[in-house]
Amino acid sequence: MKRLCVLFLTVLFLSACAPKTALEGSGNESTYQPDPSTSSSQQQEETMEPAMALTDLGVTLENYPRINGSTSTLGIVQAVYEGAGGNMQDENYPWEPLRTVPSYEALINGEVDLILVPYASPAVREQAQQAGVELEYSQVAAEALIFITPKDNTTANITGDQVREIYLHNGISNWSELGGPDRGLVPICRNADSGSQSQMDNLILNGQAMDPTIQENYVELTMEGMLEQVAYYHSGGMFDEPTDTYALGYTLFTYLEDMDSFTGIGSELKILNYEGVAATAESIADGSYPLSDGYYAVTRADLPQDHPARAVVRWLRSQTGQEALLRQGFIPVYMAQLPPQDTEEAARQEVARYYADYTEWKIQDVRLVEQMGNSITFHVTVTLEDGQTQEQEILLESSMRGWSVVYSMPLDEETGN
Repeated sequence: MKRLCVLFLTVLFLSACAPKTALEGSGNESTYQPDPSTSSSQQQEETMEPAMALTDLGVTLENYPRINGSTSTLGIVQAVYEGAGGNMQDENYPWEPLRTVPSYEALINGEVDLILVPYASPAVREQAQQAGVELEYSQVAAEALIFITPKDNTTANITGDQVREIYLHNGISNWSELGGPDRGLVPICRNADSGSQSQMDNLILNGQAMDPTIQENYVELTMEGMLEQVAYYHSGGMFDEPTDTYALGYTLFTYLEDMDSFTGIGSELKILNYEGVAATAESIADGSYPLSDGYYAVTRADLPQDHPARAVVRWLRSQTGQEALLRQGFIPVYMAQLPPQDTEEAARQEVARYYADYTEWKIQDVRLVEQMGNSITFHVTVTLEDGQTQEQEILLESSMRGWSVVYSMPLDEETGN
């Protein structure tokens, strides 16, 4: 799974089919308007647009809109770029996001056309109001804020009141107060311009300032750093000085899953239930997990109706765009409306996408070898860049998010193994 999060392009065109919230420049107090507990179910009541190519909507690399977003949405940005005909070998391939708050600031200042981000924090909404800029939101994926601790911590659950007592007042200092072990509780937080901090502010803290002791001593500037600090703080980290503590932190569900697929960090961490509900892809998609929210394609309301960014938003909410997000590891807002992703035909499509990254290789033939349980094996004949042909074996496994490649390897020419 290529986990690179893509910027949400908001399409005014979608006003008839996409739930929106607007930040009016009227001076009214901004509150967190999307309802995380109902947004997913609302999406299921709408009809997802049919499959469509982004290029058929008129978006190409020649008129490609200015897009940016958060660290966690880089994969969405990359899916959009590839949908417009780009690939990873391109000089302009998107590798570096701006992060959440700088992306909003760039949009408010007219420096980008579309951003793919979590919902804006209260401070950003106030900034938009003061600038007289109305922002439009279209949700393209489901997401959730989760609370994490080391795997050996026996604590199972945390509540909103407990989180607020910890992070607003530094008022809980031992895990035993949460029904866990008699060990110190070390709360780790994120920097103010991060996407996970925006989620924390919106869903838990309601814009209230964290305890200054936590902000000054336990802030992590990267999402990777948050995961590592929580996993290893009690063991002393790089200084190898174990402490009688367990850390508490927070991150985004799909980001943790993605990082785990690359680094295995998930095996060192435990996701706490929140208000008695476990965070799973299913509970996030159906909105039953209390801290379910989403990723949004956000544009300025004054963006011209025929702007390519609006077509991008439409594509992201179509079957083709939703399947692209699914392959990137996101939870589509129209998950329940997507066709089955574990068919042989879907596996063949994933094989084609996999080899498309090797721009000088051409697939000549794909032959099914075996399909058993959630795995499928093909033998593939490819023409290499030097013109020679090679037989390869490729194994894929399926999950609720579709097929992903486990390995590909050349076959022995004599034995076929």
